[in-house]
Amino acid sequence: MRLSLRNSYMSTTTFRLPQELVDHVIDHLYNDYETLRACSRVAQAWLPTSRYHLFAKVCLQAWTGHGVTQFPSGRCKELLSVIESAPEIAGYIRELEICEGAPMHIRHPELQSATWVTSEPALLSIFKRLKNLRHLEISSASIFYWRTLPAAFQNALCSLLATSSSLTYLKLHSWCFPNYTSLAVLLSHCKNLKGLSLSSTTVEDDDLAEHRLGCVIEEWDGCDVIPSSKLEVLTLDHVTFGYLDYWLFGETPMVDVSSLRELRVSHFSDLHVIEKLLLAVSGSLEHLHLKPGQWRVRPLDLSHSTCLRSVRLTLEEADTALEWAIELLCCIKSSASCIIERVALEFFIDPNKLDGWEHLQSLLSESEFSSLKQVEIGLFASPTRAGFIRAETQLAGLKDRAELRLYHLGLKSQRSKRQLSPRISRYEN
Repeated sequence: MRLSLRNSYMSTTTFRLPQELVDHVIDHLYNDYETLRACSRVAQAWLPTSRYHLFAKVCLQAWTGHGVTQFPSGRCKELLSVIESAPEIAGYIRELEICEGAPMHIRHPELQSATWVTSEPALLSIFKRLKNLRHLEISSASIFYWRTLPAAFQNALCSLLATSSSLTYLKLHSWCFPNYTSLAVLLSHCKNLKGLSLSSTTVEDDDLAEHRLGCVIEEWDGCDVIPSSKLEVLTLDHVTFGYLDYWLFGETPMVDVSSLRELRVSHFSDLHVIEKLLLAVSGSLEHLHLKPGQWRVRPLDLSHSTCLRSVRLTLEEADTALEWAIELLCCIKSSASCIIERVALEFFIDPNKLDGWEHLQSLLSESEFSSLKQVEIGLFASPTRAGFIRAETQLAGLKDRAELRLYHLGLKSQRSKRQLSPRISRYEN
């Protein structure tokens, strides 16, 4: 009788995990989307935390790493429908990536035209609902010409930047602005911006003011002072910007680089401006990534860079590659204030054309690099090639100084994790 009562009690009692434990377990599954979807269907109490991670990052583009997916305008409408049925979901979206066009379009003719971003009403409606956005990327497979964008899209984008008080990172890829003012006014809406990336972007020198949008002009004229964003991260990747000097160092600069911690520059034409920028941020800069391109090899003044910890150099010109690497390391060596912990060199060149690894090893073995913890060397060849083996052999002595890693450039499994993406990941702090 006692056993029967006990079994009856257990059969009518539901065991529940404490909510704190449920949330903790789901938090550990933040990037396992299949499991998160399963968790969201377990119980109502599991739903908010599951959604928090499921909708943390939204990508609207016409392709993924696994091939063609639904056309992005359709996904955009579907997302809007989901948000309208459960408005709290909009608050979970903290990263938004939008891509106009599709490089895969030619190989997949079943896709419709990939032009959708500036003409999709659902996207503008989504913009109005995003209140906790931290990270925004807008890119195009062709070019966004600011002056030809529909006024509705311009207004919606400016409103999104102005109302997203938590937005700390903005990336614009493949844009063309008619003048310095159009970009400056657009960025003036970002009140707490800490990371800015301009990629494949041109800022022209057309001074005609009528190309500025009305809603921005009203706000601009109505404010005596618009505080500059205090950047921690700046990326200039294949950027053409004749007024960059004035934008950064003018009487009323549009961004404040006095606290810049990370600088990434690729193929910028005016080395003089970059040298000036390096001096301006020398007291705060921690991470430096350069792609010199066609720059003439010359010393860079890092004598005041007291906080510099990490340097990455990406090289593509066989005639100057090792010369650039050695020159930059010599600049670091001559600066007693630098405490370099990580050095990364990427050579997108046949290693058979490179000669001077022993000199590089000797330089990195000197006392000025006593703080060195890690050296990464990326070579555009497989580890079985003679040039790769020769570099590995001649650099072997560095293993006594720091962790040495040689890897094959171009392989997804071996590529550097840094590239031109920010090393500092938490902009909200």
